[in-house]
Amino acid sequence: MPELPEVETMVRGLRPALEGRRLLGLELHDPSMLLGCTAEEFKARGVGVRVAEVKRRGKWVVIGLADDRGMIVIQPRMTGGFRLIEPDRPEHVRLTFRLASPEASVWFCDTRRLGRILWFDGPDEADVAFGRSHGPDALEITRVELAARLRRTRRAIKPTLMDQKVLAGIGNIYADEILFEARLHPLRVSAELTSREVDRLHAAIAPVLSKAIAAEGASFDAGYRTVLGLEGGFLAVNSMYGRAGEPCKGCGAPIEKTRIAGLIGRPTYLCPRCQPQRRPRRGASDRDG
Repeated sequence: MPELPEVETMVRGLRPALEGRRLLGLELHDPSMLLGCTAEEFKARGVGVRVAEVKRRGKWVVIGLADDRGMIVIQPRMTGGFRLIEPDRPEHVRLTFRLASPEASVWFCDTRRLGRILWFDGPDEADVAFGRSHGPDALEITRVELAARLRRTRRAIKPTLMDQKVLAGIGNIYADEILFEARLHPLRVSAELTSREVDRLHAAIAPVLSKAIAAEGASFDAGYRTVLGLEGGFLAVNSMYGRAGEPCKGCGAPIEKTRIAGLIGRPTYLCPRCQPQRRPRRGASDRDG
């Protein structure tokens, strides 16, 4: 599933292709994926309008139209993505942006039709929808806010990091990488992390995600490609995900692959030496105030 780095890569690829360009029209090939208006209204609203901005909100791609003409939000979910070159599997195209001056197209494809295309009349309506389902962006959350949100749950730290209502953008791959950099076992209870552990966790989030963005995301199967159809390069430089049995970059111990309850179908990779499951001794000076 595309996570924050993959969606950010999509947005950075789409921005020069869409921002400031006028739409000739929107071709919706799969109306069942549309929410917020009818297919006929969607098509009519996309004629002759200019794209004012393309940005990311969590794992959402947000396309704002000029002159308060509305906002298109696309949730790629499991297998959704954009192409600036004509897709080799046209049956997977769900939405086509037709552009003017010069004429060109941008395609949104989704193999398994799990994504969503949402129409909002404006940013306020979109903000309300985002706030209902998302916490702060993982690249923007402060250390104080992260600590407060962790104190509210006794779930294991890995599923907590992957809960979009806690913080937006982190999924399975990057949770493993962040927890390794923070030297935290994925089963540690979120509310029991010490102040220093929260410091390490917060300090690990942005560098891991930024490194993944620089590599244009992670392609562990055919589900994710950049807007030019290329694989993301993060899994060539990462530390944990997909490296079971390899020596840990931190200590040389073999990396373990395991499963965590509640994360059905998603493996977890960790270093048992760098990320001990035991809870460290906690003194009064090491507590959050």
